[in-house]
Amino acid sequence: MKKTTTPLVAKRIAIAVAAVCASLSLPAAANENKAMLDLMLKKGVITQKDYDEFMEADKDAEENRRFKEQRTDADLSKATKFLQKNGGTVMRNGIGVQSDDGANSVQLTGRVHMDGRFYSPIYAAGSSTDPFTNRLEVRRARFGVRGQFDKDWKYEIVGNFGMIDNGMSDTVTAVDVAYFDYAANPAAQWRFGKFKMPFSLEQLTSSNNIDFMERSLTNQNEGEFVPAKESGVMLFGSPQAGLTYGLATSVGRTNKTSKYDGVDLVGRGTVNISKYQFNTDAHVIHVGVGYSQGDINTFTPTMARVETRGTNAAFTSTSVTEPTRTRANLELAYAQGPFKAQGELFQFRYEGSNRDTNFNTGYAQVVYNITGENHNYSNTAGTFGWIKPNKPFSSTSGGLGAWQVGLRYSALDAGGVPLASNKTDKIQSITAGLTWFVNDNARFMLNYVHSTYDDGVNAAPSKLNGERAIMLRGQLSF
Repeated sequence: MKKTTTPLVAKRIAIAVAAVCASLSLPAAANENKAMLDLMLKKGVITQKDYDEFMEADKDAEENRRFKEQRTDADLSKATKFLQKNGGTVMRNGIGVQSDDGANSVQLTGRVHMDGRFYSPIYAAGSSTDPFTNRLEVRRARFGVRGQFDKDWKYEIVGNFGMIDNGMSDTVTAVDVAYFDYAANPAAQWRFGKFKMPFSLEQLTSSNNIDFMERSLTNQNEGEFVPAKESGVMLFGSPQAGLTYGLATSVGRTNKTSKYDGVDLVGRGTVNISKYQFNTDAHVIHVGVGYSQGDINTFTPTMARVETRGTNAAFTSTSVTEPTRTRANLELAYAQGPFKAQGELFQFRYEGSNRDTNFNTGYAQVVYNITGENHNYSNTAGTFGWIKPNKPFSSTSGGLGAWQVGLRYSALDAGGVPLASNKTDKIQSITAGLTWFVNDNARFMLNYVHSTYDDGVNAAPSKLNGERAIMLRGQLSF
C-alpha cells in the first residue's frame, strides 16, 4: 500500500523547505546551512534527494554572492582610478569636483536666510493704529553653480527663489547673477553678464557676510542710489596685493527708455594701505572711491524702504526730467584683531532739463568679535568676508563658535528734493546687532533697529514719526 502524507507532516515539510530557501537567500556560511539540512535529514523531514539538491543550491548561492562582491569591488576600484586619472577629486572647499590638474571645476553654492520681523511704531500726534504686520519670511533662497574651464575661464550662475526686491510680495524665481570671466591675468580680467557693479564696499560685501541683517539706508534703494546687480561688461583686477580696481558699463536697472537707453559708466578703486604700503596683514586700512554716470529718463525719488523693511517712508515725487545721473562715494575701513570700523559717504546729483538736485547720505559702524576672531579681508577684491570661528560650536568638544556685537548709524538727507504728501526727506536709523557664527556655514543674527523721520509719514491707517523693529535671522550658506 502506498503511504500517504498526513496534513501535519506536509505542513512541517513546507515550513522546513521555506526555512531552507530563506537561508539560501542570505549571505550565511555554507556550514550553517549544512547543519540545518543534516538535522532535517536525520529527523526524516527531507529525503536524501532533497538534501543533495539543497546542498547544491546552497553552493551555487554562495558562489554567486562571492562573484557579486568581487565584481562590485572591481567596479569601485576601476571608477576610483578613472576619477583620479581623468579629473576627479572632491573639492576640499565646498561641494563639487575638480580635475586632477585643477584646471576645470564645478562647485555648488547656495544660501537660505530665514527672517522674523516684529514691529513697534512711533506714532505721530493723534495716531494710534498699528500699521505693521509682523513677518516670518524667506528673505533669500538661492542655489547655483560656479567654477572654471581650462583654468582661465570662470563662471557663476545663481537662481534666486526668495522674496522680490521690495520684500512685500509673493516669492518669485529669477536670475540673481549669471556671468563668465576671462581671468588669464589677475591684474586685468574681463567679466560679461549680470553681476554686481563695482561700487560701494557695503554693496559688494555678500549678503552672507554683511555685519547686520540689512544694509544701510542708502543701499536699500539698489539700482537708483547705488548700482547693484546689473547686466554689463567689466574690466577689473588687482595689479598688486592690496590694490584693486573695476571699470564697468551697465544698462542699469531703473529709469531707462528707448530714448535714454545708453549705458551707465561705473568704476571703483581701493587700496589697503597696510598691505600696499607696509606689506603687513596685522591690520587693514581700507580706502576706496566709486563713481557712476549716465543718462536716465526721469528721476523719481522714491525711497523703496527703510532698514526694517516695514514702510516706504521717504519722499515720492517726480522732480527732475531727463537728467544726467552722477553717483559718487568714499569708503573708509579700519580693522585690527577683533575690531572693525567702517563707513561710507555718498553723493548723488541729477542735472535735468527742468532743474538740478543733489543730496548726500552715509553710514558709520563698528563691530567687535568678543570671542577674538580676526576680520577676513580680501586684498584682491577690496571687501570683507566671513568670520571664521576659532572654535566652531560643538556640544561635545565645548566650542562656542564666534560671537560678534555691532552698532551702526545710518542717515539719508535729501533736503533738495520736493516732498510728496505725507513723506519725509530726512531719515535716521540706529541698528544694534548680535551675531553668532556657529561654524563655517551657519550663523544666527539678532538686530534692533530704531528709525526716525523728520516729518510725519503716512503709513495707512496711521501717521508715524518712526518705527522700531526686532529682527531675527537664521542663515545657512555654502
